[in-house]
Amino acid sequence: MTEPIQPHDSFFRKMFSDRETVEDILFNNLPEIAAYLLPGSLECTGESFVNAELRKYVSDLVYRARLRTGEDAFVYILFEHKSQPEPYVAFDLLRYMVRIWERSREEKGFRRFSPIVPIVFYHGKRRWYGRTDFAALFPKIGGFSKYIPSFEFCLYDLSRYSEEEIRGRVLSRIILLLMKHIYEEDFGERFVRICSLFADLAKERDIMDFLQTVLEYVGYATEKINEEQMRAGVKKALPETGDTIMPTIFERIRNEGREEWMEKGIEKGIEKGRLIELHEGIRLGLELKFGDVGLSLIPRLDKIDSIERLEGIKETLRKAEKLNQIESLL
Repeated sequence: MTEPIQPHDSFFRKMFSDRETVEDILFNNLPEIAAYLLPGSLECTGESFVNAELRKYVSDLVYRARLRTGEDAFVYILFEHKSQPEPYVAFDLLRYMVRIWERSREEKGFRRFSPIVPIVFYHGKRRWYGRTDFAALFPKIGGFSKYIPSFEFCLYDLSRYSEEEIRGRVLSRIILLLMKHIYEEDFGERFVRICSLFADLAKERDIMDFLQTVLEYVGYATEKINEEQMRAGVKKALPETGDTIMPTIFERIRNEGREEWMEKGIEKGIEKGRLIELHEGIRLGLELKFGDVGLSLIPRLDKIDSIERLEGIKETLRKAEKLNQIESLL
């Protein structure tokens, strides 16, 4: 199979964009969150604040919701698919939350900010360590705590829960179990067992499309499974037709993978062109504004391959009066 660039991101977005699935997962596995949310009120906005560079490691989605008190709120879901915990995730969450509030302030009729419930889903090889409050990133100074921003995020570390403790409809449980075990050495054997749950799923929705999405994720995200185990899993999921449709499913995955690579190739080409354009524009601006002294920054500038950073440097350069204003960004 052709390997997509961000298999965890793709799987997360497909699965967690479904309102019913997200609500089922939250209400069955995160009672401390469900206690505040009005059932049936979640609405996926489709918004994401994680840039393309970070999607290899994290994914996100924003939901609008209604609290049981009647107030509007947001549920911000961050999916950490690194192999180990990110100690500064609270800082990342704060940046993304501020962007949600910034957008809210631009809406017509804005009066006050809506609360945001930040949730981190994590499925790394190591258990999450550290605290879940933002203030823990600062040193403790007696009497100074009121000047330090403080909020907590809800952590759902899949490694902490047994399979029996993961609850919800069959579809939700399959999603969470795949995410829980995807890094494990015996994933192939676990996959076959997980696929036995599909027998009940057929009563809920069309099994074929979901099975294809699962096989794409498994085939792209881990090497801890062989084709024989994948076939055994499909046979478990579809006892009567699994052997017959298996070639069709693999062909669909191969074809769609090829198309995705073509699309990614086009995106990469556009991105590369933009990088070249920004580098050349900044180089020219440094020379025109600061002469040879400005050009002395070029070796450091050439090491930057982030479009977002380069655009920030270009904007600062446009207004800068002193070279150290640019140097501080390199």
